[in-house]
Amino acid sequence: MSEVVFDSSETKNILMSANAFHTLKNNLFNNIGTYKTKGFLFRFGKEFGMESAKNKLQNKNTINPVGKRHSRLGHVKDVIFMGEIVRHPDGTIECIETWGQWVESFEAELHLKNYGLANECVCHMLCGFASGALTYEFGESIIAVEYKCVAKGDPCCEFQVRLERDWLEEKEELIQLYQNDNILSELEMTYDALLHHKKMLEKISIFQSQLTQKVTEKHSMDEIIQTAYELLNIPILIEDIHGNPLSQIGLTEEQQQVIKIDKAKLAKFEDKHNVSHYKGDKYWKLTVPVLINKKKYATCSFFYFDEKLVDENDHLFLGRISTVVALCVLYEEAQFEEQQRMRSSLLERLIHNRNLKNIESYYKFLPFKFQPPFSTGIIGVQKKHNEIIDIHDQLTQLSKLAKEWDLPCIFAILGEEIAFLYSQNSDKTGWKKKISITFQKMEKQNSDYKYSLGLSGTFSNFKDFERSLKEARVAQRFPNQKLLTDYEDLGMIGDIVKNMSIEQLHEMAKKTLKDLYNFDDPRKKELLHTLYVYLLNSQRLKETTDELTLSIGGVQYRIKQIEELLQVSLKNAATAAYILLVIQVLILSDSLSFEEFAK
Repeated sequence: MSEVVFDSSETKNILMSANAFHTLKNNLFNNIGTYKTKGFLFRFGKEFGMESAKNKLQNKNTINPVGKRHSRLGHVKDVIFMGEIVRHPDGTIECIETWGQWVESFEAELHLKNYGLANECVCHMLCGFASGALTYEFGESIIAVEYKCVAKGDPCCEFQVRLERDWLEEKEELIQLYQNDNILSELEMTYDALLHHKKMLEKISIFQSQLTQKVTEKHSMDEIIQTAYELLNIPILIEDIHGNPLSQIGLTEEQQQVIKIDKAKLAKFEDKHNVSHYKGDKYWKLTVPVLINKKKYATCSFFYFDEKLVDENDHLFLGRISTVVALCVLYEEAQFEEQQRMRSSLLERLIHNRNLKNIESYYKFLPFKFQPPFSTGIIGVQKKHNEIIDIHDQLTQLSKLAKEWDLPCIFAILGEEIAFLYSQNSDKTGWKKKISITFQKMEKQNSDYKYSLGLSGTFSNFKDFERSLKEARVAQRFPNQKLLTDYEDLGMIGDIVKNMSIEQLHEMAKKTLKDLYNFDDPRKKELLHTLYVYLLNSQRLKETTDELTLSIGGVQYRIKQIEELLQVSLKNAATAAYILLVIQVLILSDSLSFEEFAK
C-alpha cells in the first residue's frame, strides 16, 4: 500500500503516503505518548469521516457507502459488515448486531512493519473514520471499536458498532479518550505540557546554579541545605553511611521523634530514577545516595508528612542536592585530610624522634587546647576471620568521632596500630568516659572489628615520649579483655615488662615455669593455658571448667600434672601469684600467646 487518500470534498483529495502517516504517528508517540496518540488518531480519522460523509452521503439506512469509501480511499482492501443501523419512526437510532471486518487494514500493516506485534488493537484512525461518517449520517454519536486486530496477531481486524451511550458501561475509559477533545485542544495540551516541562527545567537549572555557587563560595553544608530548603520548602536530612545526621533542616523536634520511632516500620515500595521511595506509618520519604567515584558516602532524603505534598518532579531536585552534597563532602574531606596530615606529622616526629625543636610552636594550628601534661595511647584493631584491615580508614573514622566528641587528641598510624597523643588539661575520668563512648560508636559502625586501648602514664617533657609509648603498648597488650587499660593500673607488672630486657624476662620465666617453658610443645602449652585460666579465676574449679569446657575431674588431673612439673604447690598463695605474674609478663612482652585456645 503506497498511499492513503483522505477525501475532503467532491473536487479535492488529500493524498498522504503510508510512510508519511507512519512519520506522523511516530512523532505523536514521541511527543505526547502512546496513550494520547490513540485519542489523537481517532479524532483525526473522525473529522475526515464526517467530512467525507457530508460530501458523499447517499443512503441514510445503510453503512455500505462508508465501507466503499474506506476501500476507495486506500484505508482497507475491503469492508465486510453484518447487521444494520435502523432509524425508527420516532427518530431513535438502533444498532442491531452491528459488527464487521477490515480486510488488509493499512494501520495494522504499518504497525507490523515498523513496530512488530502489538499488545492491543491499533486501527484507531479507521475506528475514527467509521465513527465520524456514521455519526454524521445518522445524526447521533455512533462509535466503532476494534476488538480483534491483525497487528496483535489476530487472523483479522474486527470491530463492533454501537451508539456511544451503549458503549459507556463496557468501554467508558476508551470512549472518554476518543471523545476527550478535538485535535487543536490536544495540541494545546501538548504545548502546555511542554511549556510546563520547560519551566520546570529552568527552575531546576536555577536551583542547581544557586547551590553550586554556594559551594564555590565555600559555604558550609548546613548553609547550602538551608538554601535548598528555602527554595523548595521540603524538609531535608543528610546522613552518613552509618545513619549519623550530617545536616538537617525543616524537621520539628516532634517530627524528628516520629521519624526515629517509625524508622523500623519504614518500607521501600519503589526504586525509580535512582531514588528510593519509602512509606512509614506517618510519613513518606525519598532517598538518593551521595556517590563519589561510585562509592556511597552519604544519603539525601526528603520527608513528607502529607502524601499530597509529594510532587512527581521532586526527585529531580533531590538528585541536584545529592550532587552538591558530594561536592561539599569532597571539599570537607580534602580539608580534613590536610588537617589530619598536619596532626599526624606532629606525632610521627615524636615517634621517630626527629625535628623535635620548636615542635610546641605547631600547637597553635590545632583546633583545641593542647598543653602538658600528656598521655600516649596505642589502639589495637582486630578484624574477624583475619581479614585485611584498612588502617587508614579506621584512623579517619576515629579522627571524625574525636572531633565530634571534642577530644583533644592527635592520631598517627604506627605499623598495624594507631598511636595517639592527648592533652590531659581536662578531667581524666571524663576523658576516659568520652573515649569509651567513642569506641562504642566505632564498634557499632564496624561490627566485625574489635578494639583495645592502652594508655600510658602522664608526662610533661617530650623527652619522655619514648617511655610513654612503651607504657601504652604494655597496657594495650595486657590480657584483661577490657576496652581501655591504663598503665598506671598495672602496677608492678607494667614496671617489670617496661624495665626488664627480653632476655631477663625469659630467664625469669625459665626458672619459674621449668618444663612448661617449652611453648612449642602443644601438650605443655595446653597445660600452661590451663594453669593461666585456673590462676586468673583465683583457683576456682567451677569458673575454670566453664571457661575450658572440661570436667572438674579433668581440670583436677591437669593441675596435679602441672604441680608435678613445676615442683610446687599452687595452694601457696604467694607462689600462685608469682607464677601468674610471670605468665602475664610473657604475654605483655609479646613472648606468649594463647590465641589458638580462644573460643
